[in-house]
Amino acid sequence: MKIKTLCLLVLGLFLGYTGFAQNGNGRYFVQLQDGQIYYADKLQFKSPIFKSNYFLLDDSLQFNPSVVNIFQSEDGYFARVEAGKSYDSFAKRITDGPRIDRFFTTRTTYDRYGYSPYGYGYGGPNTSRRRIYFFSKDNGPLYLLEYDNLEMALADNASSMALLGRYKKDKLINTGISIVGAGLLAYGAFSSINNTEETLNGGTNINISPMMYAGAGILGAQLVINLFRKDKLTQAVEVYNYQIKQ
Repeated sequence: MKIKTLCLLVLGLFLGYTGFAQNGNGRYFVQLQDGQIYYADKLQFKSPIFKSNYFLLDDSLQFNPSVVNIFQSEDGYFARVEAGKSYDSFAKRITDGPRIDRFFTTRTTYDRYGYSPYGYGYGGPNTSRRRIYFFSKDNGPLYLLEYDNLEMALADNASSMALLGRYKKDKLINTGISIVGAGLLAYGAFSSINNTEETLNGGTNINISPMMYAGAGILGAQLVINLFRKDKLTQAVEVYNYQIKQ
C-alpha cells in the first residue's frame, strides 16, 4: 500500500512539473520536434569545450539542440533550418508577417589561399561570414528565399507576382550587362597587350585601350545601381503581407 502511494506521489509530481513547464509561464520557450513546449524566464545556448551543445532553461532544465525545433530567447525568435546541434542550425526571424515570415542565418566560408605579403602560397586560410535568407508561410517549414520558391508561395497575389516578374527581368538584364562589361574589359586588355611598345631606353610603353575603360565603367555603374536598388524578392513578400493586413 505504501509503495502504491509513493508511486502515485511521484507520478503526481512529474505531471505537475510537466504541466508547469508547458503552461505558458515564462518569457522564453523551446518547442521540441514532437510539439511539446517548455517555458522559462531564462534561456541560454551553451557550447562547452569538451561536451555537446545544449539549451539551458532557468539554470536547471537541459535539452539537446537536435530535439529542438523552435526557440525564443532574449536574442529573438529562431526556427530550425537544417539538422544539427549547432547554433547555426537555426535561423533568426527578422519579419513577423501576417502570413510570410522572413529569417536569416549566417554561414562561414573558407578561402584556402589567403592573401600574404610574402607571396602566393604563404597566406593562411581566410574566413568570411555571409547571410542566407529564408521564409516561412503560415508557420510552415523554412524555404530558401529565392525566385522559384517564392513563385509558388506567392502565386495567389497578383502584385507580388508582378514584382517577381520584374525581378526575373532585372536578373536577365544584369546578366547581359555583366557579359558585355566583362567582354569589353577582356578585349581591351588583349588590345592593350598587343599595342605594347618598347621605348628607346629599353622600357615598355603600354597603351591602355579605351575598351578597358568602357568595360570597367559598365561594371562599376552596374555595381552602384544594384547597391541602391531594393531587392524585388523582399518587396514581393512585403506587398503580400501588407495586402493581407488590409
